[in-house]
Amino acid sequence: MQKLALVGLGASGLFALKELAGANVEVHVFDVGPSYDKRYACPIDQGKLTVCPPKACSYCAPGQSAGSWNDFKVILSASPVIGGRLFDLVGEKELQRNLDIVRQTILHHAPVEIPVVKPNAEDLEWIKKKATLAGMTYHYQELLHCGSDNAPAINTSILNEIVEKGPNIHFHWDTKVLSVARRAERFVVQYDRYRKPGEEQEDTFDMCVISVGRGGATWLTQQEFYKALDIHPGQVDIGVRVETSCHFTEEVDRRFYEPKLYYRSRHSNDVVRNFCSNPKGFVTPENHRDYVLVNGHSKMYEKSENNNFAVLVSKTFTRPFKDPQLYSQTIAKIANMLAGGGPLIQRLGDLRAGRRTKSLANNLIKPTLEAECGDIALAYPHRIVESIVEYLDALDKICPGIANDATLLYAPECKSYPDSISVSKNMETNVPNLFIIGDSSSWTRGVGQAATSGLLVGAGIKQKVHDDKRVPQSV
Repeated sequence: MQKLALVGLGASGLFALKELAGANVEVHVFDVGPSYDKRYACPIDQGKLTVCPPKACSYCAPGQSAGSWNDFKVILSASPVIGGRLFDLVGEKELQRNLDIVRQTILHHAPVEIPVVKPNAEDLEWIKKKATLAGMTYHYQELLHCGSDNAPAINTSILNEIVEKGPNIHFHWDTKVLSVARRAERFVVQYDRYRKPGEEQEDTFDMCVISVGRGGATWLTQQEFYKALDIHPGQVDIGVRVETSCHFTEEVDRRFYEPKLYYRSRHSNDVVRNFCSNPKGFVTPENHRDYVLVNGHSKMYEKSENNNFAVLVSKTFTRPFKDPQLYSQTIAKIANMLAGGGPLIQRLGDLRAGRRTKSLANNLIKPTLEAECGDIALAYPHRIVESIVEYLDALDKICPGIANDATLLYAPECKSYPDSISVSKNMETNVPNLFIIGDSSSWTRGVGQAATSGLLVGAGIKQKVHDDKRVPQSV
């Protein structure tokens, strides 16, 4: 039986295991988090902490299923624009078939009934007209919003089913993979305990699946095999987390929950988009060890009076620049520096006026996350700031009031992706038997397509193992 290493158990890794459970391959799963039944809700939400711990907690640490534990929104539409680029890799029919499997799996394991959010004909006509008048482009999507409070039960139920069907799967929890190196036609994986290092070990595998998410983008570039990959310049998204009154967005929230609205900046010609909308939700910190980002989530039962969502400016670099991840992380660290080590918050009116926010005592919008007041323009490039303000002004034509001076902006909100890596339809790279899936592949940007990439790689590996058995071995 061949041995396979799966590095990282996010949404992509979990759905890869769904395919590989019971297959004729010995699978070893490495994840820096504890077993699913030991993962807990955000300690800040629980009131146990006021700031992130020194090391990222099991709630949103990179490589610990951040996307499918934090809010857990799943785009179910096979789109060439939203959620990733698998549409270009496998086509609409195959992508939709796998997204339907993701939908059925999640709904089957959900502890409560979760409705699929999709617009009707009247809503589509309404948003298309509004978007056109605002100079924006609307992209259709169907959405499954599970809520961060349902995420533990769903993920644990899926994993328990996999464990029951898969005696071929072995788990290495609380384990950090230090390196993956190619040795002849095999892979050597070096690993250690995550929270209590000092027991470094290594093992050899016939195949390797990398599933480290956006948080593992930098780690991926540091691996020995990375230079052998067929890669192209990647993308970074730099923006802010916007928090405003849910009254300004209630009509859009009622009709869509999260409409995907794209805008091209008049100032810079950059593409600006919204991402991860959380009606009546909460802004939350996201500790990435070396820096702290902001994110947002919403719950099925506990509600706030605000809506929060990201506004992101997409940048793709060309030669000679080769390190978009470092660029994004440097901006994040500067924002943290200005805020004394954590997130920074500013009123939109103060950003427009070119001044620092000093207090939120009498602000119309009350923040759901305690952050240091400051000036985002001191950390962000001018063209990024201008594009964000332009986007909010355009969005105000659809949701009147959203560009109010009292609207709050949190920084840093940065999405850092690896370079675009060439892969086959089963997510295999040009390095034989090396597969890269999920957001770490740069082919996906969300739970839906990340999970789909896991299904693709699982099916591909089963076929590869089956074909290898049929090939006569030379004596």
